[in-house]
Amino acid sequence: RNSGGAQATLYRVLHSGGSLHRRGYRVPTVHKAAMKESMAAGLLLESGYDKLIKAAKSDELPAVLVDPMAGSGTFCVEAALIAADFAPGLMRMKHYDGESDRNPHQVPPIVRWKGTDKAQWKEMILDARDRASAGMKWMRQPNVHDSKQSNCVIMGNELNERAAALARGNISKAGFADHISIHQGDCCDWDLNIEETNQSAVVPGRTIIVSNPPWGLRLDEDIESSWLSLKSFFRDQCNESEAWVLSGNKATTRFLRMKKSRSVVVKTADEDLRWIQYHIFKKKPSTAEVN
Repeated sequence: RNSGGAQATLYRVLHSGGSLHRRGYRVPTVHKAAMKESMAAGLLLESGYDKLIKAAKSDELPAVLVDPMAGSGTFCVEAALIAADFAPGLMRMKHYDGESDRNPHQVPPIVRWKGTDKAQWKEMILDARDRASAGMKWMRQPNVHDSKQSNCVIMGNELNERAAALARGNISKAGFADHISIHQGDCCDWDLNIEETNQSAVVPGRTIIVSNPPWGLRLDEDIESSWLSLKSFFRDQCNESEAWVLSGNKATTRFLRMKKSRSVVVKTADEDLRWIQYHIFKKKPSTAEVN
């Protein structure tokens, strides 16, 4: 500071190589309504998905995540990263495609500072890789209570054929093609029964449904039919589970005709959204079933 009161501030760059919300697993073609990866991860954490994974590793009951309107698969991939304890930075290291010969994720600026403990940085990377490897192994292992199902089940559905192809491409690039399944079609026609057992993949009390249906900003076609399909899917396939739906339009949620349990305000850019929780209770048997 000089006598005139002027002040200069110096900043040290901790990271370079682009926005940290980008994991690097997306294929070149991007869905026009794609959600930021970091936002999807935050919404999953808000839904308690990390707690569900922790419980599954503790009591050995399966953890199930379902996205009936998966788009390009962001929720599904981020759920897999959380379940596998896979650090997003490892994904950026793997898929860096910048112009520099030096991978800024592998060797960030902070590592090049004088006095930095480079050995500690290498140990942290090795530890992260070991944790990711162990996590992916746990995900694919058959569940001890139901050998027809793995410890962690992640399923997505997408109506649009091109978007479904994008989702499969992103999932494959992220390395989770063996862990995440994508079905293409209207979610109201999506049958969650496992073919080998003819039992639903939805495990009561152990299943979280997440969805980002169209509500009029970047996708403005077939809004009502999309929400009505989601309503049918919840009632027909999601018995005794918990659903979280993202919306920026209060009018659209009325199509569900369901009472919300919670509503979390989400502000991103100029958008004022709500992350809404619904509890889907056990269906009452029909008269024909009772008789």
